[in-house]
Amino acid sequence: MKITDIIAHVMEIPDPDGHTPRRNWIFVEIRTDEGLTGIGEATTEYTELAVKAQIETELKPRLLGMNPLEIGRIWTLGFRHFWWRMGVVHTSAMSGIDQALWDLKGKAAGLPVYELLGGRVRDRVRLYARVRDVFAEGEATLEEDILQAVEEEGFDAFKSGFGALTQPFDEIEQVNRAVDDYRRMRDAAGPDVALMCDAAGVYSPTAAARLIEGLREVDIYFVEEPTNQDTVNPTLQLKRAYPDVKIAVGERLFTRWAFREWFESQAIDVCQADICHTGGISELMKIAHYAEVYGILIAPHNPYGPVALAAAAHAAAAMPNFTLLEHCRLRPWFEDVQKVAVPIVRGYVDLDELGKRPGLGVELDMEMIKNRPHRPLASNPFVMKDGSSPLV
Repeated sequence: MKITDIIAHVMEIPDPDGHTPRRNWIFVEIRTDEGLTGIGEATTEYTELAVKAQIETELKPRLLGMNPLEIGRIWTLGFRHFWWRMGVVHTSAMSGIDQALWDLKGKAAGLPVYELLGGRVRDRVRLYARVRDVFAEGEATLEEDILQAVEEEGFDAFKSGFGALTQPFDEIEQVNRAVDDYRRMRDAAGPDVALMCDAAGVYSPTAAARLIEGLREVDIYFVEEPTNQDTVNPTLQLKRAYPDVKIAVGERLFTRWAFREWFESQAIDVCQADICHTGGISELMKIAHYAEVYGILIAPHNPYGPVALAAAAHAAAAMPNFTLLEHCRLRPWFEDVQKVAVPIVRGYVDLDELGKRPGLGVELDMEMIKNRPHRPLASNPFVMKDGSSPLV
């Protein structure tokens, strides 16, 4: 079998208001001379067209004619044959290609991908629902959103962000807004729902300490990126100061090499490597095994589309130190783009059902994807009173 073509399809997804661009999903299609096709996902924010170009103009010429079943050879070539690497564009492009190769390998073998990864170590994969972040006029409130996720859809874990953005940016008021949000969510959802806070690295270490202190009272499951991720030590100090609150980091770290210092210094409790950025299924499994040595849990970062969810679920199925997987409910697009859907049942991926399908077990409506071309995303500027940018 040989690779005959690699195509990156970009699909625009709007906010709940139906108009403002929220995501541009990037689906990677690999075609072969035997008629088998694999699908992966390389979704990023703000660099989508660069990722598409990296796939189609740089990686594709190197990979055409290669055997798609030789995933390790292709990953090594795709990574090491570039002088500039470890950036989000290159590793995201590699991630989408790697997922598509595993999909192809599973289809060729007639097996679900998790069987090729050593077989599953659990019966189902726990998901947590992600808040929609932006509520259009007339849409649900934060409390209504968590209750829909918990009571109607069966999720027992939920993540929100750092509160409505203060303008100009005031990190102490930002802490107050975040803590108030989580008090309201805890009151609405009750004591049995795991809550996670995505602080998005917007706080200084001192403000991050105030945030974690405030979130203790709601029994937070983890705090994600409580402070700037450019260096390890500030997060390490927070972890030591708050041993009863899990610290999670990883969506902006690419490949096992980037995680080394974080793991070996024991700076985090939860690793959030993203299957669309860190190097795909192949690299996520290596990172998970590495993290297991240090007793670190894996909660894959995944605010993207259905192929990324399927790929991460297969990896999680075979991962002993997995804890839970992010799921971004971008409706109706998430459901509508799937012809064969990821089987989600009451907040879990059903591995018995997923295991009936070869490869990743998801099939997309390519016509729908073609009819929603890329649109640029708006940015959220962080501006201080004096017009400068905070050290986020």
